[in-house]
Amino acid sequence: MQLTTNIRPLNDANRLGLDYRHEAAMLPWTSPIIDAHIHIWGLQAARDYFRIADWFGITEAWSQTPLQEVPAIKAAFGDRVHFVAVPDYSKRDDPATFTTKWFDSIEQFADLGAKMIKFWSAPRGRDIHPSMTLDSPERQHAMKIAHGAGMMFMVHIADPDTWFATHYKDSNKYGTKDSQYLALERLLDQYGDVKWLAAHMCGMPENLDRLQQMLDRHPNLYVDTSATKWMVRELSKHGDRLTDFIRHNTGRVLWGTDIVASDGHYKMAGDDQYASRFWAMRTLFETDYDGLSPIVDPDLSMIDPSLPRESVAMLKGIKLDPTTLQSLYYDTTKAVLQ
Repeated sequence: MQLTTNIRPLNDANRLGLDYRHEAAMLPWTSPIIDAHIHIWGLQAARDYFRIADWFGITEAWSQTPLQEVPAIKAAFGDRVHFVAVPDYSKRDDPATFTTKWFDSIEQFADLGAKMIKFWSAPRGRDIHPSMTLDSPERQHAMKIAHGAGMMFMVHIADPDTWFATHYKDSNKYGTKDSQYLALERLLDQYGDVKWLAAHMCGMPENLDRLQQMLDRHPNLYVDTSATKWMVRELSKHGDRLTDFIRHNTGRVLWGTDIVASDGHYKMAGDDQYASRFWAMRTLFETDYDGLSPIVDPDLSMIDPSLPRESVAMLKGIKLDPTTLQSLYYDTTKAVLQ
């Protein structure tokens, strides 16, 4: 796969100088794609996201959006966007945001048509509120409400291995990476009648063999490919193993980007901020590209301080066959989430 580089000004979302709109038109897949994992924070952000999404054939998206923003976005984009219930993290300083207000919000999300709830349980959540562990009493109560409303569960359960080597060195506070999964496995069994979507390849793109074991143990568990910088860095290392994993788990892997669409994020790099994520995640799965990612990856210099801040990971495409791509890009999300 050949790129036309050094065409555009460089920024942290475009270290190769790509004309993303041109590159989007060169990608081989032409059928509709669903983005199963994004965050839209406002109507203008939704307009910017879907304008760029159109370049890349993204026809629908599942968005984690603050409750107060849902009606306007729903009115503007209809069934093109589906909503995932989340707390209002902009009000994280109010303890009720994750307790009483959150419990009330779940039913309000359901009334607006939300079919899924997100339980963000990254280890750093403990710095925000004690309820951020997956099996806290508050989370248990929220799960009962959501289960009663017929919602599916999404979970962010762990972060990159690189973070456990740096941010989370204090295992007494944050736990080990392995320990993050103990509560998840218990709850997968407790709520065995619920579909669970584990974001970011269940937090373990570094270890596909272990992820396969979890999928084998829990037939109600599904994963998405979101968190573009992390996925590009780690999944590109697996080569044929990644191809085999996705084919073996046809019907259980959903494609997503984890784009955060907001005024602040858009200002970082304009159209490139969103286009880079679409381009990288499509290039990974449908082409044989083997080269640099266009997106600055802070984890690289965090692990090796001798590397420049602008370092990027390698991106190695696995060029999936059309049948597997159809499942990954569209059919699985339709079957699992709707």
